[in-house]
Amino acid sequence: MTEEQVTKALLRYLTDNGWHIVCFDFPQSGTGRVLHPNNADGEKNKDSIIPDIVAVKNNISLFFENKDRFYFPDYKKVNELIVDNQYTNAIDKLLSDYEIDNIFYGIGLPTEKHKEKSKESAHLVNFILGVNSDRSVEVLYNPKKIVL
Repeated sequence: MTEEQVTKALLRYLTDNGWHIVCFDFPQSGTGRVLHPNNADGEKNKDSIIPDIVAVKNNISLFFENKDRFYFPDYKKVNELIVDNQYTNAIDKLLSDYEIDNIFYGIGLPTEKHKEKSKESAHLVNFILGVNSDRSVEVLYNPKKIVL
């Protein structure tokens, strides 16, 4: 399963469950929104990030990093969003049309790729959603009990 297939399955799942898609991106789509760090010094995209999906529902926003496999650096990247607040200006601007009380950051990946390394790294993110081979979605990790 490709990252694009993971993203498309998650987009369908989210819209079917009442989420409004703010933006999305997958490889070579060119549809994503670039978020620059608060201390951007003029270099066009240095240290910028492009979330794979940003969705909003009931004053909650979800940010997704999607992959076709377990990739530890992405768990670390998502964790930096959670703890460092280095993209707050860009996130505030992106979500300025919405009243948001909570933002959660997570990972989307094929369910069968959520093995030991993914489970050991899960504490770095707020949630993990898995996409099954039939393109259905299941919650693999959600300790904050986010209504996904």
